[in-house]
Amino acid sequence: MNREYDAFEVLPDGTLMWKASVKGHEDAIKKLKEIAKSNTNEFRLLHLPTKTVIATINAKT
Repeated sequence: MNREYDAFEVLPDGTLMWKASVKGHEDAIKKLKEIAKSNTNEFRLLHLPTKTVIATINAKT
């Protein structure tokens, strides 16, 4: 089953900006990495029906 995932950028004020919708886990991870190259903000991949965060990249620790 190919779930649909949504990629979001976390803006400095904490709001989320939608970036892309991708089918399939592996393709979604690839897309997240691709869009995260654009800047150093945090990016998150979510499965919206379950409200699950699948991946986070460029997260500040």
